[in-house]
Amino acid sequence: MATDPLRVIIVGGGRVGYRAGRLLDGYGHEVVVIEKDPSRCEEIADQLPTVIEADATLPPVLREADPGASDVIAALTEDGATNLAVCLAAQRMNESIYMVLRTDTESRHEYGELVDGVVYPEAAGARLIANEIVGNAPRVFNAVTGDIEIVRVEVGADAPLAGETLADATLPDGCLVITDADASNVAGAETVLEPDCQYIVAVDPDDFDAVVELLSGTVRTVGGGP
Repeated sequence: MATDPLRVIIVGGGRVGYRAGRLLDGYGHEVVVIEKDPSRCEEIADQLPTVIEADATLPPVLREADPGASDVIAALTEDGATNLAVCLAAQRMNESIYMVLRTDTESRHEYGELVDGVVYPEAAGARLIANEIVGNAPRVFNAVTGDIEIVRVEVGADAPLAGETLADATLPDGCLVITDADASNVAGAETVLEPDCQYIVAVDPDDFDAVVELLSGTVRTVGGGP
């Protein structure tokens, strides 16, 4: 998507929608939040530029938020079915609008063919808790886009790929070593996977366990893919 300021409609002014709206507003994007709970609207009205107190599942309400002039619709209520309905309704008003849906289940793939992006905040929160508990074990970063995990993993001394260059390392197709952990060097073909060093890796959730085992030498994973 473009780096120019976006016009974003957020449906649901709860904890997730509110924080997303604050962040996007801080980044310079135009944010419109639709929330049907009057008391919640009062709580967030002074913190967000535009808050509409109404039910976004009603077409006239959604039309008032103007999907036709918007770049993104983010349906972030706690109900996945409601979020899907809102996204599809917005798409009928603007075929090119980018749709982000909050799901209430870890099975994100059931919505993947219908919308552009699926988020499951509960899983992200659980990963953050696990990250704090396990210290230097493989750690998944929060707020990753789409179905790609970004993980920091330390190469074990006895790991299958310890000491190999990326050119020689046999990693799954759904894996890309990006940098060392302090981001001082972009990884390339000649990058050596040094034991006891940490690396930032992008990995398909389906390959998560295999990649961690190859790099760390352990089959124990914490906060893995969905």
